[in-house]
Amino acid sequence: MNHNGSMPPAGPPPHRRSGGVAAAGLLRASLDSAPVGLIVLDHAQCVRLITRRAADLLGLKRSGKLEGMNLHHLLPRCRFLGPDARTSFAAVLREAGEEATQILLTLQDGAGSQAPEPKGQRSLSLDMRPAGRLGWVLSLEDVTQTRQAQDWLLEHVSTDPVTGLWNRQHFMLMLHDVLISLPHTYPTPFMLLIGLRSFKHVNTMMGAATGDYLLRLVTDRISGRLHEDDMLARFGGEEFAIAGTRADERQATEFCRALIEVLAAPYLIDGHLVTLSPHIGLAHARADGDSSEALAANAAMALLEARSDTATHLCVFEPGLGERAQRRRALEIDLRQALERGEFELVYQPQVDVHLGRVTGLEALIRWRSPTRGMVPPVQFIALAEQIGLIGGIGEWVLREACREAMRWPADVTVAVNASPLQIESGDFAGAVADALASSRLPASRLEIEITENLLLRDTGTVMGTLAALHGLGVRLVLDDFGTGYASLSQLSRFRFDKIKIDRSFISPDDVSSQNSAIVRSIAALGHSLGIPTTAEGVETETQLQQIKADGCTLVQGYIFSRPVPASEVATLIDRLQCPVSQEAA
Repeated sequence: MNHNGSMPPAGPPPHRRSGGVAAAGLLRASLDSAPVGLIVLDHAQCVRLITRRAADLLGLKRSGKLEGMNLHHLLPRCRFLGPDARTSFAAVLREAGEEATQILLTLQDGAGSQAPEPKGQRSLSLDMRPAGRLGWVLSLEDVTQTRQAQDWLLEHVSTDPVTGLWNRQHFMLMLHDVLISLPHTYPTPFMLLIGLRSFKHVNTMMGAATGDYLLRLVTDRISGRLHEDDMLARFGGEEFAIAGTRADERQATEFCRALIEVLAAPYLIDGHLVTLSPHIGLAHARADGDSSEALAANAAMALLEARSDTATHLCVFEPGLGERAQRRRALEIDLRQALERGEFELVYQPQVDVHLGRVTGLEALIRWRSPTRGMVPPVQFIALAEQIGLIGGIGEWVLREACREAMRWPADVTVAVNASPLQIESGDFAGAVADALASSRLPASRLEIEITENLLLRDTGTVMGTLAALHGLGVRLVLDDFGTGYASLSQLSRFRFDKIKIDRSFISPDDVSSQNSAIVRSIAALGHSLGIPTTAEGVETETQLQQIKADGCTLVQGYIFSRPVPASEVATLIDRLQCPVSQEAA
């Protein structure tokens, strides 16, 4: 009782009431300090509690009473929520039920806010959970750094670090999604694989940094040819992949040919011209297989076939390629054993001075006499030998055998040997030539090494160093297939050759082409002004021979004089051709 005898009012004593207020204040301060913002809604979705962190994340001003307002009415005041984010937030509120809901909102800048403002685009995680019949609890968390880390990880896991393109794994996932989502009425999907022959050698000889730079240049050239919806990836090494759609298969093929042309043009790197040899394998989805795995396998098979097709550099997949691939594999197995088994032999085709009417030299040409395949011409196995790394050993055998055979010929007759670009770029070719000369005792002046013009466009220190070393040995250097590459005249001004061979494509048929004849005359005149003999290849008829003589060529090589003959017939051939040049003499 009180002193007046009445009962004290109900409720806790004053010290307990102050303790409760203090506890509530501590709880509120704790909630406001939490890194996760909280909003408590009643059953009518009116705000009963909103923490300081939640207000700051949404861009709500702390002045004014927030509790008691319906959250739908509060959303327009959230300055960090753009229209799309407010719409998504409102949708979550409308659909709120007995299940938890999580969404990700993108925040916008809140200029003018007194609260800490987000810098750039930020991400807000919203988690809404029911609290029985009482209402809901919303938690808000800034996940910007987490999302950035995830995006960074995804980017680095799915992209090629050199070019920034998608890698193989991500490309195949995207291709799978595209193929299953395209309607059947959509234009034909395709996939192509691009292989860049010579890239590995550039990477080895000029360094990885130069190789990476070259890959980025290739990427730029490819990107400039893509349609908006095309997908581009680097599969690793020298391979790129493209997937897309075209109106029909013809347009896809034309797209591939345009890529080959643009990628084959020289690249200028640190003052050097570098050339690549692009090959493309193309496969169409509906015709060749609807799954991403089948499409990629078919494109890879077509690329393998394209690498062996030096004429077009392009192969479109067809079902018969599988059988051809098996035959090529069998050919590879036989080729790997041919050198050891002594199955290679040389034949020789004469080069005749059209003014003196006599043989001045013979070109050594390799043949493969297989016990199961018969006589195999070089067009069927040289490219394969280069691909599988056998060309070095085969080339050294040719050198030794040609020099040995040439020692049996008259002392004024030379022997010409073709050198693969891979041999020249290997760095030890001059040493192999020196060994062949030493073992055969053939004078260096009687050996001619024929190289193709496009080799010079690679312009590496190894190439020029090897050519200089060959000249230092006294070997004669011949520029083969002249007129078919880039910047021909500039190459002649940079390096002294002992002979120029005009490509057979400029030797007109009997209905003489005035344009081809003009080209031959120009090359012959150029050689004459530089003091360099010129050889016309592929001369077969008397009409061609007379035209070549009129155009000013020095030497002639072709069927009009002789097909290539085995070493045992060379002496007889030389004797037979030591007479005035004419078709009857042939």
